[in-house]
Amino acid sequence: MAKSVTFYPLGVGDSFTTRHFFVNSVINVDGREFFIDCPGYIAKMLHQNSLHGELPLGIDRYKELFITHLHSDHVGGVEELAYLQMYKTVNPIKLYGPDWLLQDIWSHLRPALEPSPREGSDIANFDWYFDPIAIGETHDFGEFTVSYKYTRHKPRTLAYKFDFGNFKLGYAPDTGFDPELIAWLSDSDLIIHEVWFGPTEVLGGDIRNLHTPIADLLTLPEEFQRKTLLCHYADSAYTDHPENPSENIGSYRLLQQGKLYKLV
Repeated sequence: MAKSVTFYPLGVGDSFTTRHFFVNSVINVDGREFFIDCPGYIAKMLHQNSLHGELPLGIDRYKELFITHLHSDHVGGVEELAYLQMYKTVNPIKLYGPDWLLQDIWSHLRPALEPSPREGSDIANFDWYFDPIAIGETHDFGEFTVSYKYTRHKPRTLAYKFDFGNFKLGYAPDTGFDPELIAWLSDSDLIIHEVWFGPTEVLGGDIRNLHTPIADLLTLPEEFQRKTLLCHYADSAYTDHPENPSENIGSYRLLQQGKLYKLV
């Protein structure tokens, strides 16, 4: 059981945001930090966070990282992390995900990272840069366990549930509206769930194949709404202040970038 847990969103915006950074977070469990996803422009994001956020972070803090899926707004920065170890690897960053996802990450990174600049070797491999650790549908980290479920999103995407013994955190940053996923998340004490504002009919089809319109979320019980913070939202969600969203969001609240949430 964890004695102290904080949750800190470094980004909250959708893939078109200009006001925020893309959705990614860090969880601190008894002093051990776990990042969830890693979008591009890490240095700029961390610099802005140091100026405006409640918890300054340096790039050296990236030691353990969960991945949800391979869209660039979630993994664009993984290549940037690898650059830090281009010439020499010391304590490679631990990457967590199902085995297939870890293999896909290396396939994604391989064209840029396999040609090696290190003396004595022309070819690098995944282990030079990272320590890929495959996790099953439930994985025990000692102070807490993590389980995952697939979401309604493409490419294959994971929602995570963190069980700290006395508190559960559900995390689903990219998903179409999925009653089965909602049911799986519902026993969490705090839920981070994506939201889509705007028209559902978009070029090429229905946005519900990828994202969750606020109208669908508003059909859920108030109990679920009160414990859910919305992320992956468009810049249009704001008027002048984050406490005054331009859309009706019922009993939900918008997840705030750079705000430290104490869970335990």
